[in-house]
Amino acid sequence: GIMFDEAIRLFLSGFRLPGEAQKIDRIMEKFAEKFTTQNPDVFASADTAFILSFAVIMLNTDLHNPSIKPEKKMTVDSFVAMNRGISENGSDLPKEFLAGIFERIKEHPFSLKEDDAVRERVAQKQQIFDSSVFFEGGTL
Repeated sequence: GIMFDEAIRLFLSGFRLPGEAQKIDRIMEKFAEKFTTQNPDVFASADTAFILSFAVIMLNTDLHNPSIKPEKKMTVDSFVAMNRGISENGSDLPKEFLAGIFERIKEHPFSLKEDDAVRERVAQKQQIFDSSVFFEGGTL
């Protein structure tokens, strides 16, 4: 089987998530059902996959959105804590499993439309204030 976060990455590579939470909810619900059916040994229920899929999207946005200050970004411990009790009968997913997801998302972000737009705005602002734009050629 494929790793959970890689399955989300592959799934999201085919289209852009809509902006409406209700639509994202339905899309990720279908993803979770399909993932759980195809990988029955990973999660006890599609509900766990559904909750974790949202947490992974939130993690990706949190770690890679330049509007979020570094000191406010999620840590591996806060990601693990956020997902406490989401497995069968309120049990926890293994910390190593969640930490692995965290590290892979940190190293290789998903490309989400809303994040791309923010990155583009930040890059444009930085370009406006980059003095090299005004003083090319070294002459004053």
